[in-house]
Amino acid sequence: MSYFKSTKEADLLVAYFTDINLCFECGGRIEKGVVRYDGHSDSHTLKGIFFHPACAVLMGQRLISDGFPNRHSN
Repeated sequence: MSYFKSTKEADLLVAYFTDINLCFECGGRIEKGVVRYDGHSDSHTLKGIFFHPACAVLMGQRLISDGFPNRHSN
């Protein structure tokens, strides 16, 4: 994840899963600070999603809560 001052500054990739001005977590419009998370949609394509900084914290905490207790289950 990377923090940017604006969505314009964060617009560095070619492909996104969501509109660059909308938060992936809450769906609300992002007016200033933005967190972009980059992941692979397939083995060759990198895509990004965008969050309000506070929404990135919520999403991150949920991922930790769901993944950490089960990290050895594979």
